[in-house]
Amino acid sequence: MEQALREKGIPVYLDWANHCPAHPQALCIHVAVRPQKGVSPEAFSIRKEENRICLEGRGAAGAMYGLFELAESIRYHGWDRIPEGSWSPFLEKRGVKFNLPFQTYADGEPFEKNKQTVLEFDFWRDYIDFLARNRYNCLSLWSENPFEMLLDLSKYPDASSLSAADRRERRELFTRILAHAKARGLETYIITWNLRISSGIAKGLGLPEELGEWGWDQRSIGLRQYVPILKDYFCEAVKTLIYTFPDLTGLGTSNREEMVGDAAEREQWVVDTYLEALKEIHYPIPFIHRTNMSNGPIAQEMFLSQCKGADTYISWKYSNAHMYSHPHPQFETLFHAWDGQDLSDIQVIYTVRNDDFHNLRGCDPDFLSEYIRGMKRPWVKGFYWGADCYIWAGEFQHAPGSHLQWEHAYQKHWMQFAMLGRLSYDPDLPETVWTDAFIRRYGRESGLPIYEGLCAGMRMLCGVNRLFWINYDFEWHPESLLACKGFKTVLDFMEGVPMPGVGVVGMKDYVSAKLSGKTLEGETPEEILALMEKQVETLNRSIQAVEADPEAHAGELECILFDLIAWRALARYYLCKFRAAIQLLFYRQTVQEDYRQEAIRLLKEGLAHWKELAEIGARHYLPYGMPRVRQTFGWSLYTGEAERDIRLAEELPAPER
Repeated sequence: MEQALREKGIPVYLDWANHCPAHPQALCIHVAVRPQKGVSPEAFSIRKEENRICLEGRGAAGAMYGLFELAESIRYHGWDRIPEGSWSPFLEKRGVKFNLPFQTYADGEPFEKNKQTVLEFDFWRDYIDFLARNRYNCLSLWSENPFEMLLDLSKYPDASSLSAADRRERRELFTRILAHAKARGLETYIITWNLRISSGIAKGLGLPEELGEWGWDQRSIGLRQYVPILKDYFCEAVKTLIYTFPDLTGLGTSNREEMVGDAAEREQWVVDTYLEALKEIHYPIPFIHRTNMSNGPIAQEMFLSQCKGADTYISWKYSNAHMYSHPHPQFETLFHAWDGQDLSDIQVIYTVRNDDFHNLRGCDPDFLSEYIRGMKRPWVKGFYWGADCYIWAGEFQHAPGSHLQWEHAYQKHWMQFAMLGRLSYDPDLPETVWTDAFIRRYGRESGLPIYEGLCAGMRMLCGVNRLFWINYDFEWHPESLLACKGFKTVLDFMEGVPMPGVGVVGMKDYVSAKLSGKTLEGETPEEILALMEKQVETLNRSIQAVEADPEAHAGELECILFDLIAWRALARYYLCKFRAAIQLLFYRQTVQEDYRQEAIRLLKEGLAHWKELAEIGARHYLPYGMPRVRQTFGWSLYTGEAERDIRLAEELPAPER
């Protein structure tokens, strides 16, 4: 706030209100914290009284958010246009999912290259401040087993792969992280996968080291679940974690990955370890229970009987791994998430996953506003968002050079972070909040075109996901066209299915309907491709405007220009590939060679767009090994695959009639 006023040439004097000299000509901002029963402590109000602005926060967080609001208004519009009104959070919990690069669920360079970054308090201080400015109030930290890197267990002193000195150093760091988060109004949760252990833990417990190996023989992996000393180890670890970090808000785990038995048996393990520990120390800490691929009613039944006096939450993957798709995903209905559940008894936190794009900048406030409004149900408390195969921490992917004018990846992707945080507090924010921010950041010539172009890129990718849907991150990463089985070919697209439950007509059904003269209801491939074409037109205008800006040929502006060109090339490639797949589907049903020849032409055109994408990406981004997908990201590495699509079309056998 001080900084915003000084930027406008307004001298600032700070003091307690009862110390300030009364002066009728002085501009005055009066800030007070006044709790109000039944009103969120994150709410605030602003009113004007001549030269006096009165800000009332219903709690410390509300006062902080109100000061952010005033500072932004003054910075963009000046003193005279400060808004009046009252604000309160739309969603109660607004969080991020941060995968710690230790004891990770999958190996890859985003984790390997961030191990040092996350051991630096300066990173966490700046990141937490950034989250607070963007109205987040929840930081969830994920690791398969965070206990061995943080704790000294008196009962099991050797159960760790780390030295006592390393554990002490990390314990001191996390004490500072949790305290700073609390001071900025962020709750903190440590969330585990469940009973994963390292070889070091197994050895320290006197067990075979193979018990700690990732991907160990699936026929025997359930042994962990029934080893008494492991149950006791987890119970001791949870108790010690609570004693060690008083500023930690809560815990979370799952009853699924690498566990055996039915839902009730898996749930019993959670009760016997995590919940038993909390019961023993009489500490009703908030608890998040992930129910991916599991049974929500059974989890809730256990909660109600075991977690009296504590907030308990069921976590559900709202859009599976692809949030950038449709604003109203239907997976709760499709997967019967709450069948048999008394919804008046549950509190849900959605897990929101962007495993769609990690490299290129982009976001869209219109999409996110609708997406967030769709979450608003009596039993839903909010969400945390992130990725399974990426963390926006240290910048490791950009090539060294003049473009690199940021230190951390979240700073590059500020647009996505800001929109998700701000809109989950207030989904009715006017678009000027974003256009003003872009103009201030990137200048009057380029700011608005950049904003429009980056929105267009993400809207295009939403269309891709709706037309070619695959549930999980290891199966499909649309920014790269990669999956654990390799590059997705035109034959894969031919067999693709649309996003379920949202009224999208798949390519196969579309072709069959066209040939039979039937009319199908829903969003057709034709309509999705038309929307994607529209985004290409927007990107064309944006690129032309930014290229005309003399400031846009160096530094971050040039980097963003390259991103816009990359989005356009990727969009054009997808358009060609989808259309080629449709032509080949027509060929499969009619055996008319013209369809195949048109597909080949489209794939050759698509290859030219892929080469442009590869060239522009190679100019400023480095390849990296992707977790989960287990491929190397880098468009230039897959030009041969784009060429192979042409051969696949040429060699596609005619169907037997």
